[in-house]
Amino acid sequence: MNYESWGNKPNSYTYSSMLAICGTLSAIEEGKQLHAQVVKMQYLSETAVSNALLTMYCKCEAMADAESLFERLPQRNIVSWTAIIHGLYQHEGFEKAMRLCCLMRESGIEPNDYTFTIALASCGNMKNIDNCRLLHGLVIKKGMALGEFVGTALIDMYSELRETDDAEKQFKEMGNLTSKVSRNALIKGLVQNEKANEALDAFSEMVRKDAACDEFTFSPILKACASLPSFMSCQQIHAQVVKANFDKNTHVGSSLIEAYTRCGSVEDAEKVFSRISAPDVVSWNSVIKAYSQNGNPRRAISLFRRMIIKGFRPTGSTFLAVLSACSHSGKIQDGQEIFQSMINEFGVSPEEAHYSCMVDLLGRSGQIEKALDFINNTPIKPTASIWRPLLAACRCHNNLRIAEFAAKHILAMDPNDATVYVTLSNMYIEAGLLENAENQRKLMKLKEITKEPGCSWIEVNNKIHKFFSRDRTHPESEKIYDKLKQIMMLIKGTAYSTNADSLQVKEDFCLYHSEKLAVCFGLISLAAGKPVRIFKNLRVCTDCHMFMKFASMITDRVIILSDNYRFHHFNKGGCSCGDYW
Repeated sequence: MNYESWGNKPNSYTYSSMLAICGTLSAIEEGKQLHAQVVKMQYLSETAVSNALLTMYCKCEAMADAESLFERLPQRNIVSWTAIIHGLYQHEGFEKAMRLCCLMRESGIEPNDYTFTIALASCGNMKNIDNCRLLHGLVIKKGMALGEFVGTALIDMYSELRETDDAEKQFKEMGNLTSKVSRNALIKGLVQNEKANEALDAFSEMVRKDAACDEFTFSPILKACASLPSFMSCQQIHAQVVKANFDKNTHVGSSLIEAYTRCGSVEDAEKVFSRISAPDVVSWNSVIKAYSQNGNPRRAISLFRRMIIKGFRPTGSTFLAVLSACSHSGKIQDGQEIFQSMINEFGVSPEEAHYSCMVDLLGRSGQIEKALDFINNTPIKPTASIWRPLLAACRCHNNLRIAEFAAKHILAMDPNDATVYVTLSNMYIEAGLLENAENQRKLMKLKEITKEPGCSWIEVNNKIHKFFSRDRTHPESEKIYDKLKQIMMLIKGTAYSTNADSLQVKEDFCLYHSEKLAVCFGLISLAAGKPVRIFKNLRVCTDCHMFMKFASMITDRVIILSDNYRFHHFNKGGCSCGDYW
């Protein structure tokens, strides 16, 4: 920089302004040249200039230079201290930031609300509850605990510590001083700490008080809906989104799509997508994933091609969704071509999940040997999640030899995976190798491996109802079991009842599995014609899957079941998964 060409001699204001520009542009070299000029022109003693230098180094991520400069400053005011503390916090130097906060007070300079906000954030990130409570006490002593910025920082701090009761207490103590920022902080903290119902309650209170909402309100609360998942809550929040004119917002729209996808309502997901004014890659990924997971893989592939035509560059998440769609639709060649384009055309490096999808693609079509070859030739060490789809394919295509081989590899990495033992046991039963099946059960008992209890739940009138196998704790149990008997009588003599005589069904007591109880409760509780949406923590068994198909035909209802593998949309006796899951 040739400052002599400026004509007039630069003053402190000139240097401060130029340093601010360097910080904004992350122009570290030019900033260092200005630093040299500041020293030469003897402006370093001017606090405004030295603070501008500090801020520039922090913004340029040159924290070593910032700390070195701070140590040499002849004068420091609250701006100097806050600048270096903020810089350290932004670059995860939480302990240093806290140490400087203490030194600042010792030097006779009291923190302001902005300094306390940074200190509280640093303290929360350090995960030291005792220090956090001490700092909270100091904030109270200074009379700043109820202010918007410091109060919100306290909510954030306690949320970071997973102390949500303290976060809610702080929010309540703020009373009428709460703002949109503090309300959003509370909701975000509750969602991050898996307190979805509490977050929904907090949001309902906001709506009741007619408090303003923005994208930072809607995005986390929709994550809460997705985590439950709660279709009714999703619809209610969607109505608030429309009311607040955020239905065209890209981030809110993507969150809505994700929530509807988790609820199994792909139609609503696409309606939301069509309303977004400027969809981004995340929006496209969300709607592709919606169709991929909910039984319309061809639509997912079509949207993927449309996305590329419109000039969007697919990410790893995009490829994961579309490869899964190819697998579920039997489009092996398309899947292989897309996998190659991912590497060669778009430069996206495949990860574990992509390799797992390719194994599923080949295995699902019955190409077990090719799937095994693919695993053996992957450039990464095959993990249990890459071997699992091969085991699932072996189960569906009755390849016991490779199933045993895959199981051996999975158990070497995850010896307590109960699903592997159960899968092998069931395959041995089907092959008539009852002694081998019994050995698997004995091994589980010897190693104290227990299968996670199956649990299904359904939402009726904004309330979640949970069921376990042979559960009779529900107030409507008598009506539920009567409905189950009624359906069983109607399907007597069909292919389902023939299948129900298998040894596996007798052993697992499939007749009273949790998903059957949940669907029967839905049938007696929901209005005629309404879809019955059920969620289960485990893979749905073959017997219950067949039961759902016949129940959908007999009752003329759409039954949507989400297990830990995928969504199943049962309608008129068929399932969207094509009986492969």
